[in-house]
Amino acid sequence: MADNKTVLGYDKFLMMALRKGGSLSLDELWEKSILFLSLIWYQQLPEKGQPLTERLFFTISHMRSKLEDGMTKEASQGTKEEMDKLINDGWIKLNDDNKYELTPEGLIKAEKYVKNMKKDAAIANKELKPSTTAKNTTFLDAFLAVLKLGSGLISGSIGLIADGTDATMDTVEAILVWLGIKYHRENLSTFLVIFGLFIASVSVLFDSVTHLLATLAGNAEPMTLPYLVIAVEAIAILAAVFLFYYQRYVGNTANSLTLISQSVDSKNHIFIGVSVIIGAIFTLYGIYFVDTIIGIIVGANIFKDAVGLLREAISAQKGEEADYSQEYKLPLQACWEENQLMAFRNWILYTLWANESKTKADIIGSLQRVFHPDNYIPVLSELNATCSEHYDFDGQFKDLIHPLKKNEFLIEEIEEKYSLTEDGEKHLKKFITHFKYYDVHESDAILLAMSQEKNK
Repeated sequence: MADNKTVLGYDKFLMMALRKGGSLSLDELWEKSILFLSLIWYQQLPEKGQPLTERLFFTISHMRSKLEDGMTKEASQGTKEEMDKLINDGWIKLNDDNKYELTPEGLIKAEKYVKNMKKDAAIANKELKPSTTAKNTTFLDAFLAVLKLGSGLISGSIGLIADGTDATMDTVEAILVWLGIKYHRENLSTFLVIFGLFIASVSVLFDSVTHLLATLAGNAEPMTLPYLVIAVEAIAILAAVFLFYYQRYVGNTANSLTLISQSVDSKNHIFIGVSVIIGAIFTLYGIYFVDTIIGIIVGANIFKDAVGLLREAISAQKGEEADYSQEYKLPLQACWEENQLMAFRNWILYTLWANESKTKADIIGSLQRVFHPDNYIPVLSELNATCSEHYDFDGQFKDLIHPLKKNEFLIEEIEEKYSLTEDGEKHLKKFITHFKYYDVHESDAILLAMSQEKNK
């Protein structure tokens, strides 16, 4: 975030836990911290054998948190250190049982933190509604249209001007989609978006072919300020990636073909932006036709996507039911679909580390206790992003334990008794250290709220 505004820090997390739990020991607070960290799907520690794209995604997520912390210098130093600071502030005290509890002043603070988190949770959930998604898309498309057209006219980039014209059309379509969702005319909005995709494909193909012929004839106007073109399209690509994920996710969860159609359009803008950047780079070396070749390929793919969506829209118009979440899956969707299993495995390693060794029955009992829907975890409980169903730990135990055994993070002893290996301890410590720089921001509240769908 631009202003690096913090919604929640680790100290607030601990005070919220004490507000709900009354008095908790250091181990109990640390337990809730491990559960919280384990359930953040986009901040997981990459596992061995994961696809390169997923490993890259996790690495970038961690780098963002580390960079933000480097600017704020608020890295977490551990539960004990945080509690000592809160005691010095007069918000926490140790009782006669050597457990932590809130002071009257601390309770007031904790109540305020919970209230603010519930408010942020409500905002996050609102941002994931179809009508809000359509509204946000309209504003972002309008910004991109102005940016691209203005930069295209200044630089003389035909590709950027064409992309800006397309973005202007997208803005008009987005307004119509917003109105269609608001007034329950989604079918009409869907056909408008698909019609726009057909227009965009024809426009891209026409511009690309025309520019190619002009280049071959030696009549093409050279691009000026190619670096400006590259910078603008880089911004546009990032915005398109955001819109693609945003629209596709909400479209899948709401089963909205309209938003899924918009996500297809956003995906196409990623490729268009890449082709314009490639063209600008080759222009620096006096080669002027590369982006037109890519443009022809992109235009053909847009036309293909439009045909596929038109078939879906016609089927929906006939009353045929469809589950678009399977056909239009998000890249990296497996990351959050697998997150619960990763959280369960992290907890198994943690409980073995804390207790040296445990039997299968002990591990299953521990999993059932901490991942029970009623177990309060600050932030995640407010966002309804905790485990909402009772997982069959007994029936699925072999599947849970298999990757840990395969990676030699634990070993199975006699009578189904397990103990942590040296590699398992290193993995766990690396996982914990991985979150030293982590803090919850407003954007994180939305990402965490997204995980609630997979638990329903």
